[in-house]
Amino acid sequence: MSDFYILDENKNPIETDLLTWGAFLEKEAYKNRIVGKTKIGDKKVSTVFLGLDHRWDMDKPPLIFETMVFEDNRNEIHMERYSTWKEAEEGHERACRWVLNGCKDE
Repeated sequence: MSDFYILDENKNPIETDLLTWGAFLEKEAYKNRIVGKTKIGDKKVSTVFLGLDHRWDMDKPPLIFETMVFEDNRNEIHMERYSTWKEAEEGHERACRWVLNGCKDE
């Protein structure tokens, strides 16, 4: 079992090795890994494919996508991780609603 993933042409994650993952990140650059990027006032919501599993519990799907909310371009105020592109899209929308709601849970 590997901690590294790339995306296929349908944005589905595929388990891979370190060298293939590194080549994918270099080739795809940042633009093809962006799920969402939204600016709301002084906050930025960024959701991207990481391709590196951040889950500690190996019995569950890998966490390879991440949403972060930044304030003033540098301070991280929120973070969430996901296993699929669809979950990441939903998480990005949820984070945008959170910011629009004054950074309070609904």
